[in-house]
Amino acid sequence: MFKKVKYFLTLILILVIFYLFTAIYSFHQLHRGIFYNDKKLIDKYIEWESVRNNVKNYINIKILNKTQSEEKLKNLSDVEILLSGFAGKFIEIAIDTYLNSDGIILLLEKSQKKNEIPKPSFITFIGCPLIMHNNGINSFYINYEIEGKKYPIYFLRNGIKWKIIKIEFPKKLFEKMK
Repeated sequence: MFKKVKYFLTLILILVIFYLFTAIYSFHQLHRGIFYNDKKLIDKYIEWESVRNNVKNYINIKILNKTQSEEKLKNLSDVEILLSGFAGKFIEIAIDTYLNSDGIILLLEKSQKKNEIPKPSFITFIGCPLIMHNNGINSFYINYEIEGKKYPIYFLRNGIKWKIIKIEFPKKLFEKMK
């Protein structure tokens, strides 16, 4: 009986370690893809449709809140409402066009933050759990910080692979753009 319990506990421990390893490995592979501008790796670990919808929803909600909260925007004519709808559609088209692996690579090449990304190594691999936050059994997130603002990036398990599905933006992200 003791051998069966020991075998069962060992099996559970191996499964938990494998489960954690898949999350760490997926995150590290995405890190490698970003560092080395590898489009295939980036595509493999980002669920683009979900991320695009997430960004579109965020921007549409911000536009809607802005138009409903400001007095001067409440009194828009029919044509102005139509034009603001076109602006929202234009934003959606731009997101569909540029939010992909090619767009990310282009953005990273132009970014001044590129030099701040550490080179992927065994040390960064084993350090992954330090920045990963559990968000349930099939999800975790990391906080990417720019200029003191945190952007949680959510990963969801898909089989043994983990993919980015959502990016949260700070509440006052567009406050500077008036």
